[in-house]
Amino acid sequence: MLTNPETVWPEGVVARYLTVGGATVDITHGNRTYPTSDGIGENRNHTTVTCTGCSAAEEFSHWRVVKRMTFDDKVRDTEAADRDAREWAQEHAEKCRAMPRREVNQ
Repeated sequence: MLTNPETVWPEGVVARYLTVGGATVDITHGNRTYPTSDGIGENRNHTTVTCTGCSAAEEFSHWRVVKRMTFDDKVRDTEAADRDAREWAQEHAEKCRAMPRREVNQ
């Protein structure tokens, strides 16, 4: 049985793909701060893809290194991360046969 497309998406899900097994592959945006030696921390924005059937997941950074002639520059490119995430989600959804996990009623 396939997931009902009328189902309300979880908060934060920006895109959703339906797998052949009836689970979903959800795309979300996230932000994490990692400690650095200077004590300030590094902000890591990312797009995450997670399968609700088999729990496969992948994370795509919003930051890209651009090679310049004399130095490397770090630029934020959310669109590129989202594009890579959509490609991964589509490929995974086409192959994943895991069934969606059902919540147990108590």
